[in-house]
Amino acid sequence: MAKFFPFEYFEPVFDHSVCNMKRIRRELRLAEDLTAIDYVSIVILNIKKYNGDFIKTLSGVLRDSDVVSVKNDFVYLFLPGTDFEGSMNIIGDFKEFYEDAFDYIISSTLLKDLKNVADVLSEISRLALDKGWRL
Repeated sequence: MAKFFPFEYFEPVFDHSVCNMKRIRRELRLAEDLTAIDYVSIVILNIKKYNGDFIKTLSGVLRDSDVVSVKNDFVYLFLPGTDFEGSMNIIGDFKEFYEDAFDYIISSTLLKDLKNVADVLSEISRLALDKGWRL
């Protein structure tokens, strides 16, 4: 079950998790990229029919390492160890179940390409603006 945090803690939790993932990567000294420790994804869902049941269901099927936050009917997901394809699979399952009750944007990044958390959040904000969303 994913962890639910108030939105004001989303960025610090994201930053802390990324730092831990980078530390683990350094300590393991692996030569190849592994999705489980080398990717992070942020997904924002624009909920058209927002209700608490959606969040409860979403949190219940995501992993313990995933984070869910809500701000102004936008649901923010932090999915450590998830690449773009994995994020799309999760979204596809929910779109099927909830009959297109939301729109979404995804940002997936390799840890080695991630300079800081603000870069990812800035990128996802730009994607949201392209869709006309006001986060």
